[in-house]
Amino acid sequence: MAALFPLLLAHLLLCAHGATASSTATPPPLPVLPVPSYAQLRWQLSEMALFLHFGPNTFTDSEWDTGRADPSVFAPSALDAGQWARVAAQGGFGRVVLTAKHHDGFCLWPSALTDYSVAASPWRGGAGDVVAELAAAARAEGIGMGLYLSPWDRHEPVYGDTIAYNEHYMGQMMKLLTRYGDVEEVWLDGAKGDAKKMDLYV
Repeated sequence: MAALFPLLLAHLLLCAHGATASSTATPPPLPVLPVPSYAQLRWQLSEMALFLHFGPNTFTDSEWDTGRADPSVFAPSALDAGQWARVAAQGGFGRVVLTAKHHDGFCLWPSALTDYSVAASPWRGGAGDVVAELAAAARAEGIGMGLYLSPWDRHEPVYGDTIAYNEHYMGQMMKLLTRYGDVEEVWLDGAKGDAKKMDLYV
């Protein structure tokens, strides 16, 4: 019996070693797809965004402007996009999101696709560009930039004609996404007013 004990012990050790070797040789399971990209993980980990709702309605004391306010009402006297970005960075925000165009249709960049933008305002002599100033300030502070572009446009005459308006809207979106560097968030909503033909957006 004493002679069998070393053999039994050796057998158990070999079995245990074989089980360990086979379990480490088995590859781990594949991850459940889809796996977030680096940009998506960075967006999720930044946690907070500072949303800046700014435009003519800032000066007309209305929540949703009608798109008929004269562009001359947009005349900020002390706009400092650098201060906005600094406050965001100091507050722990990972990015700022600017309403580049709200439902009134007024564009905070000089859009060639409409007459209703900062180019028609007295601010910076009609040569200002809020989007460009904030994009540069966000980069300088090391935070991300996002843009809100309202699908509803209460100023644009072709709104309500699905194909024509989608072309107009996509033209504005493409300009915003190609002119101002990295835009890490595009913010949209479902507001569409009472335009019956605007059930579909591209």
